[in-house]
Amino acid sequence: MKKTIKTCLAVAATAAVALTVHGAGAQDKMKFGYINKMGDHPWFVREVKGAKDKAAELGVNLLVQDVQFDANLAVTTFDTYVGDGVKGIAVVVPDRSLGPVVADKAKAAKIGLIAVDDDIAFADGTPVAYVGMNALNIGKQVGTEIARIAKAEGWDKDLSKVRVGSIEDQKADTCMRRNKGAEEALVAAIPEIKSRIVSIPYDNTMVNSIDVVSTTLTANPDAEKWIFFSCNDDGVLGGVRATENAGMKPENVIGIGIDGSRSCEAFGAGKPSGFRGTMWLDSAKHGAAAIQALYDQATGKEMQKDYFQDATLISGENFAKFKDTLGCKS
Repeated sequence: MKKTIKTCLAVAATAAVALTVHGAGAQDKMKFGYINKMGDHPWFVREVKGAKDKAAELGVNLLVQDVQFDANLAVTTFDTYVGDGVKGIAVVVPDRSLGPVVADKAKAAKIGLIAVDDDIAFADGTPVAYVGMNALNIGKQVGTEIARIAKAEGWDKDLSKVRVGSIEDQKADTCMRRNKGAEEALVAAIPEIKSRIVSIPYDNTMVNSIDVVSTTLTANPDAEKWIFFSCNDDGVLGGVRATENAGMKPENVIGIGIDGSRSCEAFGAGKPSGFRGTMWLDSAKHGAAAIQALYDQATGKEMQKDYFQDATLISGENFAKFKDTLGCKS
């Protein structure tokens, strides 16, 4: 009888210790913060999902806040995360000038920091670890593909009626590097086209791209063929939409986007379009890579300087094999 009682007490004690350890583990669960912009945009919806999935896989808590383009909210959220005891923060800055602010805050708080999509730096110019695309090289892929199509369709034989719209978010350095890469590759392939390039500033949204490109079309009435490149799909698809509104035929427009976020909309109907393709970057991989990098650092592994993600060309010809991954509704 005494032996039975001792055994029961031992089992109970073991269970109590297990519950205590489990409770402590749950309470001390590692925590990270994720700050993103344009939270309703397909790119960021998928990016945040990738971050959440990776956090769940690693067994960490992830706090997520969409700040749209509100710089003040981004800083407030950053401070809140630090106060909540996060071990690291991934941030897509709404304004690149915030870089030194959040970088120095992270340094002071002794927590990990990684920039996603748009690179940032400390006040002294030292870059913050970055996950995303190699902006210049992705741009060169765009320019190379545009040149290939233009030559295949004979545009390079007579450039007198051709204009190239470089649709630019001029306040975003990453965007300008993408456009720079596209221009360099296009001009390297077709040198005479350099004089046909028109700079078109926009605010990184498709609605604004339609507006500014429509104005540009009106200002260049002699142009019969248009080429577009930009920071993202929104800029290029907006430019293409403007040409459609102006009555231009799809065969007279060549646009290559970056990010793949508008692929479903652009290719889903299966109709000819001036939006000829996009360099797709799976944003879910960006979000996941950011969380993995923060986790690795928090558990003793040195963070890399860059975590570049590869791009894949999606066009009307190969869209079908990507539509499920992209989550297209039809």
